[in-house]
Amino acid sequence: MTSMPSWRLEVTCDDDQMSSEDQIAVPCDDKRPASRCNDPRYNDEVDKIRGYRTDTLLCMPIRNADDEIIGVAQVLNKNLQNSEQQFTEEDEKLAKAYLEFCGIALTNARLFEMSQKEYERNRSLLEVVHDLFEEQTSLEKVILKIMQRAQRLVKCERAAVLLLHEGADSENVKFSRTFELTSSPFIPFSPEISSVSSTKPEISSGLLRFAKRVAATGEVLNITDPKKIPEGSGRYIRSLLCMPIRDRDYKIIGVATIINRTDGLVFDENDEQLFKAFTLFCGLGINNTLMYSELEKAMARQKVAIEVISYHATAAPKDIKKLLSRHLSEAKVLQLTSLKFDDFSLTSDEMIIASIQMFRDLGLLSRFKIDETVLCLFLTTVRKNYRNISYHNWRHAFNVAQVMFAILMNCGLNSILADLEILGMMVGCLCHDLDHRGTNNAFQQKSGSALALLYGNKATMEQHHFNHAVMILSSEGHNIFATLSPDEYSRVMNILKNAILATDLSTYFQLRSRFFTLVDNVEYRWEEEEHREVLKSMLMTACDLGACTKPWPIQQKVAKLVTDEFFDQGDKEKLQLKIQPQALMDREKKHELPQMQVTWIDTICLPLYKALSKVNAGFMEMVEGAVGNRDKWKTLASQRANLINGNAKIYSKDTAV
Repeated sequence: MTSMPSWRLEVTCDDDQMSSEDQIAVPCDDKRPASRCNDPRYNDEVDKIRGYRTDTLLCMPIRNADDEIIGVAQVLNKNLQNSEQQFTEEDEKLAKAYLEFCGIALTNARLFEMSQKEYERNRSLLEVVHDLFEEQTSLEKVILKIMQRAQRLVKCERAAVLLLHEGADSENVKFSRTFELTSSPFIPFSPEISSVSSTKPEISSGLLRFAKRVAATGEVLNITDPKKIPEGSGRYIRSLLCMPIRDRDYKIIGVATIINRTDGLVFDENDEQLFKAFTLFCGLGINNTLMYSELEKAMARQKVAIEVISYHATAAPKDIKKLLSRHLSEAKVLQLTSLKFDDFSLTSDEMIIASIQMFRDLGLLSRFKIDETVLCLFLTTVRKNYRNISYHNWRHAFNVAQVMFAILMNCGLNSILADLEILGMMVGCLCHDLDHRGTNNAFQQKSGSALALLYGNKATMEQHHFNHAVMILSSEGHNIFATLSPDEYSRVMNILKNAILATDLSTYFQLRSRFFTLVDNVEYRWEEEEHREVLKSMLMTACDLGACTKPWPIQQKVAKLVTDEFFDQGDKEKLQLKIQPQALMDREKKHELPQMQVTWIDTICLPLYKALSKVNAGFMEMVEGAVGNRDKWKTLASQRANLINGNAKIYSKDTAV
């Protein structure tokens, strides 16, 4: 940098040239009017604003130890009491000596400030590292903490992280999850964070456009154009720094963004270096968390497998021979085709024999060349893989399969469904609750069970039931699909999976409006794959809930078993989870059971059976059965209500007496 000489300026006034508009306020001890200066080097606009008059001025550079100019000092108006009205060379020497010390002081202050900033940066980076090792169980928490650190250090209004969808490439950029932090950077760990698990993240189109560009190119994007970029909802992007997040293999796995420096300036090179460090740590944190999640799943899978193996065993060959030598009476064989079949009329062994009989009557054994010995072994192992619980046990599985069999025989669906579909759905009925623990999906999530960790929040138990069925089919001597062609095998496994997953009531609620619309408007075309899938899903639910259509003694007995199992779960929720269970699982609300049954039939069961009756009149028998049971429950509910009201009146009368 070139040296800067000192210069003195004497301001001379031309009072004759002043007009009334040039007059401004002056200090009370100086009654002279302010004036314009004739010296071309001086601009008196500041004097006019401040009400001050500059007569003389001394301006000198401030230098550091390397003789570089780091500032400028000015002194104004030589003291009027002195004989000298102007700054002299002696004044310059004195000021120069003084400014040398000022240069040292300013340099030291700047170095101290820089060291403090460096210390804060290093401390923040160390805190990020600490966060990575402290929290590896939750991807959301890891990213949140990293964004909080970045936001506080760089001092920006917002921070965002967008994770690439698995399989996305530079040609087709998609984000699977987004995290946006919009809290004040000066309030630690109190953010408003939105986490979206979707292929269409809820984030502004402007930010999404920049993020896609960075993900596709791998470049660092620093928008320094001060022109505001609208985002909607009254928000603007004034400055933006966007960088790719890479894993340990240097593959881009996401994009990190900080938006709008709080001081209104743009992000500079120093911000880029800092944020680059944060993106490195972000990539590390994401990678470690995902690896930890996979490890947890592997451990959960192992735990579930050990649990299953320790509890279950396959049937012995001698048991198979014994079962195959037995036969059902003709009356019991005929009863299997009835929609009013007595769910409690067969023994456990008879249910195995009856299952084989149903496969035989449907023509599945001959059509697919299924060996009866293999089928018997498969069925006995399936039976062993149901736990000894009140309701979701082997008897329930058989009863669901019997309802499917009766529907196929009585409701004209043989002409709609292909043989392979019937095979997959019959096996699905028998396997749809394999290894049920007596607790529902919600309980798995609330308790954080190994199953919930392994299968996630969607159809937790149903996924387990299907995988358990696959495990049995994969066991030596159990594969009843062994004679199928590769294409048939693939298709029947897909049918089996969909059939079991359809027994999750959330799936029923998702599809039933579509099914109701199809049948109400007579728009169904069963040759279309989509319509057939909806129909098969509805049939699985109809069979699973079939007990509500059976004669009253059977319905009442089944309801008792269901309630016992629900109450057992409610007890666990109270004792283990310390939460209040739903009414239908609360043993203390047992008296409300009749009314709950009325609501269940009215809202869940009857609408489905009425819709199916529009497909085939054979379903009217199930509608009538459900209506009859609903009326019985309604009568019981009224009797309970009258009893409670009557006791209340007696109590009031006694109290009055």
